[in-house]
Amino acid sequence: MSQVTGIRKRRRPSIAMVVAGVCAALVSVPLIALLALRLTSNQFVRETEQSLIQQAAIYAELYASAFSPLPGPTIGTALTDAQKQHWGQDLHPARALLNVRHDPVLPPRPAGDPVSTEIDPRYMAIIDPLVSIARGAQQTTFSGVAFLSHDGRLLNAPGAPSLGDLVEVQAALGGDIGRVLRLRGDGNKVHPLASLSRDTGFRVFVAYPVIVADRVIGAVHISRTPLNLGKFLYQERSAILTMFVVMLALASLIGWVLIRLISRPVTGLRDAAMAVAEGHKDHAAALPHYGFRELATLGESVEQMAATLTKRSQEITTYSDHVTHELKSPVTTIVAAAELLQGDGLADDDRLKLLDNIAAEGHRMNALLEQLREMTQARTMAPGEPGKLCEMIPQVDGLRIDNGCPEDTQLPLTVEHGRMILLHMAQNAQAHNAQTLRISRDGHVLTLADDGDGIEAEDIDRLSEPFFTTRRDTGGTGMGLAICKTILEGYGATLRAKPGNKGAIFQIVFRR
Repeated sequence: MSQVTGIRKRRRPSIAMVVAGVCAALVSVPLIALLALRLTSNQFVRETEQSLIQQAAIYAELYASAFSPLPGPTIGTALTDAQKQHWGQDLHPARALLNVRHDPVLPPRPAGDPVSTEIDPRYMAIIDPLVSIARGAQQTTFSGVAFLSHDGRLLNAPGAPSLGDLVEVQAALGGDIGRVLRLRGDGNKVHPLASLSRDTGFRVFVAYPVIVADRVIGAVHISRTPLNLGKFLYQERSAILTMFVVMLALASLIGWVLIRLISRPVTGLRDAAMAVAEGHKDHAAALPHYGFRELATLGESVEQMAATLTKRSQEITTYSDHVTHELKSPVTTIVAAAELLQGDGLADDDRLKLLDNIAAEGHRMNALLEQLREMTQARTMAPGEPGKLCEMIPQVDGLRIDNGCPEDTQLPLTVEHGRMILLHMAQNAQAHNAQTLRISRDGHVLTLADDGDGIEAEDIDRLSEPFFTTRRDTGGTGMGLAICKTILEGYGATLRAKPGNKGAIFQIVFRR
């Protein structure tokens, strides 16, 4: 079928493709989020920092215990009152504070600046046992440990160079815990993809103060490389593989459900709409399921559209047949009369009679076409605001219209539509020899009763059919009640006839 639409032809993804993309995102988004936000790196760094703080606290206690008994002058920075209160408490835990998303990664730790002054001999007396303990623990903790003097000199290095310029060392010698991230200085070449984690390229450094008699007599400078994301994934490969399989299964299930709830109903509605467009109304049946409420509403709309189009198609066919039939008779009469008028020897009386027939049939054709135009207008005119009944009552010569409703009675019709309906009803009553048309209202029902010839019981169901008339010989077209019914359908109202002892009774039933 050739399709003529205003929709531009372009490549558009199908619902199945979109659902597949969503499912793939469900599986990949958690990993992408971990990498983008560096949540794993942060956790690894903080775990390393916390471990280093705990190790440094032990080394600091060993350092202080070894240094305090030795005689000598008072050295080191005195603690502030707030620091005295903090370090004097029975419990003074230290939280991990480093954050890879915010804290800068500093250059590698330098070897230290050479110092020519003599070092306090107390440091040299205790350094060897401390270094021995650190080397033994390093086999398990993998942490690098350096012991610093009160002025930042590196005691376990030849010449005791100074590290006092490092920010973390300055914080520790000032009585606080210093912690920073520094690049590794071991010449480690990191694979380019490792930058997603950042863990392999730097170390965590913690400087912990050594306090004796409320003075900082030294510091423990300790460091370690945090866990690598790749190593973590390898260590947890079984759990991660299980999680991936579960996520993949759940994503596949969600995709299947979405396709079933969205794609199939949409495809079914597309096929139904195409069937309606091609005229196969039998194929526009309801689908087994619509998945979502919105799709069910769309399905109902498609069914209503199919029903409306089918009804309109049937009406057009009926109108075409009736119009052809109704116009055929007057056209035949006019053609026959014209042929007779063209002949010779026709008497004047016969000529006048034929001219009268032509005029009468012409008027009948004009009335029929006018009412067909009125029917078309009735279908295209949109419903409007309610109007007063008294403004809708028409004037019809020879018929008295008795309005038994209050002056302010309103009908859910526009004044124009109401006047059109009442005019056709009045003309229909007058055409059936009525002298009076009475109007009354009871709730949602408007009743019109006349004193005319009445309605035959077998004709009641056909009165509003287009072109049905009981007075075709007197010029009836059968369109008046059909026009009334069409207008009322636009407002959701119905027109029905009731048999009576005398005259005709029509009821208009409104929804409200």
